[in-house]
Amino acid sequence: MRVLLLILISLVICSGPGRSQPAPGPRFVSYKEYLSQVLNYYPLLKKEHASIEKTIAQKALAASSRMPKFWASVESQYGNDPVYVFGALLRENKFTAEDFALKRLNSPAAWANDSAQAGVEWTLFDFSQTAARIKAAGILTESAQYQARFTRMEAIMAASEVYSRLAAADALLDVLEKQTSGGRADVAAAEALGRTGQALGADFYLARLTQTQLLQMKNETAAQRAALNLVFNVLRGVDPAVPVAVKMDFAKPIEVTGSVGEWMDQAINNRPDIKAMARLLEAGGVEVTAESKSVLPKVVAFGGADEDVHRIGSSGGGNYMFGLKVRMDLFDPGHAPRVKMAQEKVRELSAAYQEKKDQAARDAADVYWRLRALGSNIRLAGNACADAGQALKLLEPLYREGRSSIGQMLSIRSEVVAARERWLGLEAARRENALTLKLYAGQLTPEAAEAIYGQ
Repeated sequence: MRVLLLILISLVICSGPGRSQPAPGPRFVSYKEYLSQVLNYYPLLKKEHASIEKTIAQKALAASSRMPKFWASVESQYGNDPVYVFGALLRENKFTAEDFALKRLNSPAAWANDSAQAGVEWTLFDFSQTAARIKAAGILTESAQYQARFTRMEAIMAASEVYSRLAAADALLDVLEKQTSGGRADVAAAEALGRTGQALGADFYLARLTQTQLLQMKNETAAQRAALNLVFNVLRGVDPAVPVAVKMDFAKPIEVTGSVGEWMDQAINNRPDIKAMARLLEAGGVEVTAESKSVLPKVVAFGGADEDVHRIGSSGGGNYMFGLKVRMDLFDPGHAPRVKMAQEKVRELSAAYQEKKDQAARDAADVYWRLRALGSNIRLAGNACADAGQALKLLEPLYREGRSSIGQMLSIRSEVVAARERWLGLEAARRENALTLKLYAGQLTPEAAEAIYGQ
């Protein structure tokens, strides 16, 4: 009975409504999946797509000037103005000989006129001004598309950097966990010796200081990891508090081929944002031509038809009129300033375009040589990691046998962490710089990023 009672109590406790559920563990997110999520969410990319649609609409608006414009209207009027009454009677076919009487002409009775009109206006010729505006709008669409492509590359860069830093923080935390756990055991062993009567000298307290510093570093890295987890989720548009797990193979080799001159040429000629500015410059030149021709004559066809009646439902007069008109500004005081403003805008864009190309070449060269230096330093950092690991491996049995001090032991553990941290930082920097070089050269695609960051 006692056993049965304990089983029933256990079942009630386990199935009770107040029982808390275990917190879900972090979900693994691969680099490819994360990159896809960021590119689908990235707000700046959506803004660039809106800019593309805006320029497409701008081109359609410019092209609409070539099409005829139709309009229709309905009016109802009532009054005794002599001119109005005279015209209304004529349009309605209600004019009679009695309406020529001077008294009726000078002081007519109030009259009603209901009319419906339809009209058309069509610009037939404007010295290619409309064609120039259509061309300029099309060039602006190309510019917006290039800018959107560059923004997409920047989104890839942002996602890759956060993913890499989060993976590096996890890798460093693994090292810190292993070395702080080992250091804790080492200090505990030394304290046990102290309780047997052996004196604990300055070496012991220096070791405890080193252990404390490693624990502090672990806490700081964990805090950085939590902040990166938040940024990771914000970039992909999900709840920032969702825990995630990531993984990267930092030992995976990365090779960047080509000379510095080739990369500089690619940066000047292939960067989408530079191409976008080149299109802006071209569109500015077209706008200068359009403004210069704005004073030339325009040929417009027009026409209209209307029906006027005394009251709705009665008979009336139907009239129409069609014609051509030529309009030209003989003197436009704003023409010269408009042309001047368009020309200066082109000069300003031209200077900015050249400056951007020069800066792109310098940036590409700087990243190229930085990559070369990173390659050499990474080899040295890898050797340092191997040396620190070997030193720890050789020192551990000596410490267990009492032939090495605890201070030396904790010092080696600290060096293992420092060497690993340095190596991880350099490997992350190499990947970031390799991606930056592809960004500057206009070659950064999800596939190119996957080749560097993917598993």
